Amino acid sequence: MTTGRRIEVVRKLSGEQLDTAINDAQKADETRLVRRLCFIKNLYFGDSTKIAAQRVGVSRFTGYRWLAEWNEDGVDGLRPSFAGGRPAKLSPDQFEEFFTLLEEGQPWTPQEIDDLLWERYGVSYDRAHLARILRADGMQYAKPRPMDSRQPPDAEEDFRERLGEALAKDNDEPLVLGFLDVSWPQPFENSQRMWSYDRTVEIDKPMVAVPWKTIGFYGLLGNSTLIFRERKTKESIRL
Repeated sequence: MTTGRRIEVVRKLSGEQLDTAINDAQKADETRLVRRLCFIKNLYFGDSTKIAAQRVGVSRFTGYRWLAEWNEDGVDGLRPSFAGGRPAKLSPDQFEEFFTLLEEGQPWTPQEIDDLLWERYGVSYDRAHLARILRADGMQYAKPRPMDSRQPPDAEEDFRERLGEALAKDNDEPLVLGFLDVSWPQPFENSQRMWSYDRTVEIDKPMVAVPWKTIGFYGLLGNSTLIFRERKTKESIRL
């Protein structure tokens, strides 16, 4: 969740002067300052704050902080200072609003929560400390369950109804009961763990079509089988 604002970089130095500042910082072995000045140079070239931050290996909320410091004090604003203390904390009212936003927008990646804290409240927290805060409020850090966005919302209810009808039929044909599923290669992994208040939280995943699908049937009553079909309509899957 973002506020939608875009902070423009103030050209405190010309492009040539910025290059000179980067070279001077390199000669002085000020590696942290070099990194921050390169971030500013990326902005000069037209990168968004997010992209410019990614190029130098920092998060977007760190990029916003560096940009604000540059716009305020130029090179001196970017020079690291180790004299400061902890960042400002959220007030009780802000925490209440913060947790409400998290619950309404779940699930969240750690980076998205960092961005929310910085963009809405102007604060940042150490990841380990933030994790303790989130868990204390009842959040879980786990992989969400991927769901096909095309699945109808009443799929489970429809399944129970169809199963009940099949079991209630009185005929001489043998009953075949089991699990059927279709699989095919997907370029979308589900390794990213996310924060949420509900371990069963789901996310929509786009399903990519490929020419051939693997169709498997695990029979509880009947024979199990594995077939390959180009189409996966019920007419083409009849076993």
